[in-house]
Amino acid sequence: MRCPFCGNTDTQVKDSRPSDDQLVIRRRRFCPECVSRFTTYERIQLSDLIVIKKNGDRIPFDRDKLSKSITTATRKKRNVDSEKVEKVINGVVRRLEMLRQPRDLFKKKLEKWF
Repeated sequence: MRCPFCGNTDTQVKDSRPSDDQLVIRRRRFCPECVSRFTTYERIQLSDLIVIKKNGDRIPFDRDKLSKSITTATRKKRNVDSEKVEKVINGVVRRLEMLRQPRDLFKKKLEKWF
């Protein structure tokens, strides 16, 4: 793993533990080059998912983009904490990964799930 501070590729894992929902592994890392510590999160990705937009463009499914969209949509009128947003996103991703072939998703289908 590359150090975000100095770019050194030889970093060491000092601590590893699963998250509360057991879907993510949190790793504390140490860079011997610049003596910095940083955290990384590992998530299992079972398959590549492709989203087909209205205009026909095909883009890779982006979990972070979904998170930002949900957070933006709920920010003004509803007070939804980030833990609930994360649970919704985990549910959507699990549902997507359980889909059989094809792995192409139409944006309208995703919108209906919300």
